[in-house]
Amino acid sequence: MLRITTEKFHEQVVEAIASLKEIYQLNNVPLSPELSRDLITQQLLTDPTINFRDIRAVDKIITQDNETNKQPSSFDQDLAALTAEYDTALEIFQNLENIDYGSSKIVSQSAQPARCLTVKMLLLAKQIQERPPKPNNPQRVLISIKLQQLRKQFNNSPANSEDIKRQVAEQIDKWIQVNTAEKKMLEDAVSKLVTAADTGRQLSKLIDDYANISFEIMATRITQILGVTTTLSGRDYSSILIRMKTVESAINQDKTLKDFVREVSFNRRQPEISKAQLCQ
Repeated sequence: MLRITTEKFHEQVVEAIASLKEIYQLNNVPLSPELSRDLITQQLLTDPTINFRDIRAVDKIITQDNETNKQPSSFDQDLAALTAEYDTALEIFQNLENIDYGSSKIVSQSAQPARCLTVKMLLLAKQIQERPPKPNNPQRVLISIKLQQLRKQFNNSPANSEDIKRQVAEQIDKWIQVNTAEKKMLEDAVSKLVTAADTGRQLSKLIDDYANISFEIMATRITQILGVTTTLSGRDYSSILIRMKTVESAINQDKTLKDFVREVSFNRRQPEISKAQLCQ
């Protein structure tokens, strides 16, 4: 029975991390050949930092190759670490039901990866809510370039002003669409993170009580956990935010999870000083 909850938690973590990648790992928006050539020309003529004796640097500008020798970002590394954590958690959990009910200490220690993930899911949801990223900025750049071109045309060709205004209105609509899509992307990510954190919180409590409850009670609690997460995934965003505060309060009051919150929060502020003990 416990495996059902742990596998559900793993599934939710996978979805949450996928949504994080969509937000933070920006993809370049392809430019038309004409626009790309104009931007390269402008950079070559106006960028005072270009050293034309540095052939590699000039080649990167002309070919728009920014991937050469690119090192993984710290966020890429964090995502890789999270991936390793939930893989470790799942491997442990798949063997949990082979552990004797009396071995509660082993069960509790085996749950550490899940507890780390639970806290990190919550903190990442709070981070997106408090400091929303702008994953659609590359699309905004294209619209801004087009608006700049239209303004130049408007100043130079008064006879075409009505057509130019129509094109500007189209770009305004595109900008609003970008904002709407980005808002939905962020809200979906927060919803998935909160859902995973809520499941992880309840899983942690279930593991704490693992050796002291009957099979029937465990089955009832697992059914309740799955029911709550299903209901949560279908709610509007304001309800998700309310739930996030509820989950945060419950985690901070949990005798086991609050230690994980302190450690993860401290390590996020001072990674060069503190070494993780619980979340190794």
